[in-house]
Amino acid sequence: MKKLSILILFLIASCAPVQTEKKINFSTDLTFEEFKSNLKIYVDNSDYPNIDE
Repeated sequence: MKKLSILILFLIASCAPVQTEKKINFSTDLTFEEFKSNLKIYVDNSDYPNIDE
């Protein structure tokens, strides 16, 4: 029982969401070039895997 509670505690602690510090504002007042540059910054900083590899 003690091992099960330690395992559950470990799983709960390891499933904490990752906090990103850089926030990019995609507002409606952007030009296309500003949107494109913000999108490139967002893609470079994201933790998603590259599907082209």
